Amino acid sequence: MTYAGTREIVDADAHVMELPGFLEAYVDAAVLDEIPPLAGDDPGFAELLADGAQRLQARKADAAMASAAREQLMAMPTRGWLSFGGLDREERTAALDDLGFRLQVVYPTAAYPQVIATKGPAQVAAAIGLNRGMVEACAGDDRLLPVAYVPLHHGVDAALAVLRDAVDRGVRVVMVDMLPPKGSPSPTHPDHDPLWAAISDAGALLTVHIGLDHGWRPVPRQMFDNGRTLEHFRSDAPGDALSYAAIGFPAQIFVAAMVLDGVFERFPRLRLSVAELGASWVPGFLHQLDTGARAFRRLQDLSHLTLKPSEYVLRQVRFTPFAGEPVGWMIRASSPQLYCFSSDFPHHEGTDDPIRRFDQTMDGLDDDAVERFYSRNFLELLGP
Repeated sequence: MTYAGTREIVDADAHVMELPGFLEAYVDAAVLDEIPPLAGDDPGFAELLADGAQRLQARKADAAMASAAREQLMAMPTRGWLSFGGLDREERTAALDDLGFRLQVVYPTAAYPQVIATKGPAQVAAAIGLNRGMVEACAGDDRLLPVAYVPLHHGVDAALAVLRDAVDRGVRVVMVDMLPPKGSPSPTHPDHDPLWAAISDAGALLTVHIGLDHGWRPVPRQMFDNGRTLEHFRSDAPGDALSYAAIGFPAQIFVAAMVLDGVFERFPRLRLSVAELGASWVPGFLHQLDTGARAFRRLQDLSHLTLKPSEYVLRQVRFTPFAGEPVGWMIRASSPQLYCFSSDFPHHEGTDDPIRRFDQTMDGLDDDAVERFYSRNFLELLGP
C-alpha cells in the first residue's frame, strides 16, 4: 500500500535537493565563472551537502542501505539533503512509487538562490541553466512536473527567451518573483504583458513560492531587538514565530497587484499557484481585497475591473496550505475551490505525515470538497 492509499493525490509543491555542481552542469560555459558556489561561504551548509552526497553514493553501492533508507522515506531525521529521493532521479521515481501521488510539482531548493546571487546579465544564463537542470532532474517520469524560473527584472525580451527555452523543453509550470528588486518595475507593469500572454498561450501554469521576493522582509530588524534571549533565524523562509506571522505578505501583495492592476482581467486564461506561503490568511485577504476596492473606488480608477477583486482570485488562483493549517475552516470561510494539497517533500516543513494532519482539520466536509483539495483543484488549475 502506498502512502496515498486509495486516494488520488496531486502534490502541488515538492522539491529537488541540489548537490554542488548541479547548476554548473547546465549553464553555458561562457558564464561558469560568474556562478557562485552552492554553499556560498557557509561551512555548515557545505558540510551538510557533503554528508548528503556521501549517503547517496553509499545507497547506490549498497542495496540493503538503500532499502532501509527507502523505508524511512517520511522520517524527519532523514529529510532535506539526507533524504531518499531528494537528490537522485532514480531514487525520486522510487520515492514517488511509495508515496503514490498521481503528479508532483517539483521546485528547486538551493539552486534558485544560487541564480539570484549570480550578478549581471549572467543571471539570465544561470536561470536557463537552472531550468534545464530541473527538466533533467524530472526526466523519465511523467508524474514529475519541473518548475522553471523566469526572471522579470532583466526586461521582457530576456524573460521571453527564458520562457521559450523552458516551454520548448516541455515545462508546464513557470515561477516568477513576487516582488521586484529595487529599480525594477512591478510585475503588473504593461511592459510584462507579452510574457503573461506567452504563458497563457503556452498553456503553462504561473506560480510563486516562498523565497521569491529578492530578500524583502516584512518584519524589520528593529523588531528583533526585543530584550529577549530567543534567537531569530533569518533566511529565505521564516525561522521564527514573529516572521511566520507575516509569511503570506509577499504573496498578498503580488496577488492583489495582479488583480487590481488588471493583469487577471486582461489575461483570463492566466492561472496562478501560490506555494509554501501558508493559506490561513486567504479568507480574510479575499474580504480585504473587496473592501479595499470599495473604499478607494472614488480615489482610484478601477473601472478596468469587470469582476469583484475576490472573483478573480476564485477564478484564477489556488493556494497550498501548510500541513496542520485549518483547511476545513478555510474552506467554509471562503470556497472549496481555493486550496490544494502539498507535501513539500523532502523538506522538513512538510512533516512526516501531511495527509493525516490535513485530514484532522477537515471533519464534516463533504466528499467533493475533500477530493477537490487532494487533486481536482490543482488538476483544474493546471489545465489539460
